[in-house]
Amino acid sequence: MVERTDGPIPMTERLSLVARAASYNQTFPSYPMTMYDKGWLYGVWYCGTSWQKARLYGQYPGNYLKRVLSLFPDVPHDRLLQPCAGTVQGPGVTLDCSPVFSPQVLASVTDMPFNNGSFDLVVIDPPYSKADAQHYGVPLFSQRKGMAEIRRVLSVGGFMVWLDTKYPSYRRSEWNLVGLIGVITGFQRATRCCSIWERQ
Repeated sequence: MVERTDGPIPMTERLSLVARAASYNQTFPSYPMTMYDKGWLYGVWYCGTSWQKARLYGQYPGNYLKRVLSLFPDVPHDRLLQPCAGTVQGPGVTLDCSPVFSPQVLASVTDMPFNNGSFDLVVIDPPYSKADAQHYGVPLFSQRKGMAEIRRVLSVGGFMVWLDTKYPSYRRSEWNLVGLIGVITGFQRATRCCSIWERQ
């Protein structure tokens, strides 16, 4: 196991969802607002790719990662994990099962070498299908097993942000779904869903 000596963010110091939406809107004042209502974060992010050079098939769209991180300004980078990182170099700890991408940690998302509660935020953009996994030269992992392992390495009250064409099924005793944000990259392109989860 990878030992981590830093502890989780105390619950009393964690931002509310209202404050997270405010942080996003302050960081991106020229974009439509991300809203909070009745326990949910919601909105539409247009993350254009017109001027972005593609380094990897299916990479993060536009400034997607910056937008996600603006929702979590209270999370130190050493408490952030990015599994299925691909060519992402950071911030936080990068993990991937392919050595081609040179992640900081080489491991599967279903079997990670971290202690329980090692992170306060996990940001993941996994392969969406078997065909996508083939593009990366990796096996398609079980969402159920992946979510269980992510939950294990998250602190109680920590967050998972999952980018996909749909949001995964879950147990309410394990996860609280607190946000759904549409991610659009351009015309004639698939819309993705950024789902935000709080670990119970």
